Amino acid sequence: MPAQDIPAYMNRVGAAARAAATRMAAASTAAKNRTLLALARLLRENGPDLDAANAKDLAAGAASGLSGPMLDRLKLGPK
Repeated sequence: MPAQDIPAYMNRVGAAARAAATRMAAASTAAKNRTLLALARLLRENGPDLDAANAKDLAAGAASGLSGPMLDRLKLGPK
């Protein structure tokens, strides 16, 4: 992503997060629980793909000179 696109991207992500927060605040506890259970299922089902993508991110981060603590922050684990 070109550097000039980053502010526009961050604005879109921020707007989406605000919209999601508003919807989540209005959702019932049962709806939130269903959503969390569905997300947990998707994370378990897609674990291998997520691990592979995370390995690529870590390799790219290391290649670009990210420090050890920053790489630790990028690393996903089973928990």
